Amino acid sequence: MTVSVMILLAFLQIVPATASAVMNVSPAKTTNDADLSIRLLDIPASTQNDPRARTYIIDRLAPGDEIKRRIHVENNSATAQTVHLYSGAARIADGAFVGEAAGVKNDLSTWTTLAEPEVTLKTGESADVPVTIAVPADAPEGEQYGAVWAEMRSAADKSGVAQASRVGIRIYLSVGPGNGTAADFTITSLEPSRSQTGDPQLSALVTNTGGRALDVTGELSLTGGPGGLSAGPFSLKSATTIAPGKTQNITFVLPKELPNGPWTAGLKLKSGLLERNASAAITFPDAGSGEAVTPVQSGGNQGLLFAAIAGALLIVIITALLILRRNRLRIRTLAQENPEPGQRRGNRVRTDA
Repeated sequence: MTVSVMILLAFLQIVPATASAVMNVSPAKTTNDADLSIRLLDIPASTQNDPRARTYIIDRLAPGDEIKRRIHVENNSATAQTVHLYSGAARIADGAFVGEAAGVKNDLSTWTTLAEPEVTLKTGESADVPVTIAVPADAPEGEQYGAVWAEMRSAADKSGVAQASRVGIRIYLSVGPGNGTAADFTITSLEPSRSQTGDPQLSALVTNTGGRALDVTGELSLTGGPGGLSAGPFSLKSATTIAPGKTQNITFVLPKELPNGPWTAGLKLKSGLLERNASAAITFPDAGSGEAVTPVQSGGNQGLLFAAIAGALLIVIITALLILRRNRLRIRTLAQENPEPGQRRGNRVRTDA
């Protein structure tokens, strides 16, 4: 029987998480295709403020460790449905998190099990299903990607064709001891351009310099334009996913009537709790690509550098004060033990009197 599959990758839009402290999330974002919905119920307490952790399974585990999470599945269709539950492989490609077809496996999908392979739900009925990810003791270090899927199929029509729809929750799992390399990214360059239809665009070249995958969203504001004009903020239509060590262009599409400039572009990009800002003077071309510029950035490595310098200066000042105090005490002690000759005689006269 031929199966036509309609996929809704419920992967809506780190700080490594601990595997032990888990809290219940309610309400959480629901991913659905109208007839079927799914959402994550549990997240690590340490990442409760991270919007990514409220939607995806994000964690770091040492080889030999395991975590347990619960998913909530709901039948929104007009009839009772048998919902199939399974784990699958995923990958990051061209700025997107891509769930592989059913049956495609990777290491993470083999480590992931669901307490029930299927649940039968009446209209409006739901079920909470435990998910376990157990990392074997000989697992390699690195970040892996997968998904937990809920799928239901229609009955075959007269021609033997059935349709299947599925929704899923992304899994970002980092394997290794300790917390691993923190998430980080830099905005390498900004390039103004115009599309083939004449729409102005601004592309930011973003490099993932950390150890965890990113789901980058953001907004762009334009100030100091012709005649003092300002425009924006303009938001990205969807998040861009970037694997560790990879670089990806993130493009803002702007209104066609926007003048060429010059403008001061202010860019704010973030992934979860991680945020980076950049600004640069740009001018949109009449057509094609304009001149790429290196922006001035704030946050990220520069912020860490300034904090490190400030900390080092503070340590130097405190050390100098301690040495000065110690020297003063030493001088005072020596003065008391070895008084000046005149002072010694004076003391003797007062004692004899």
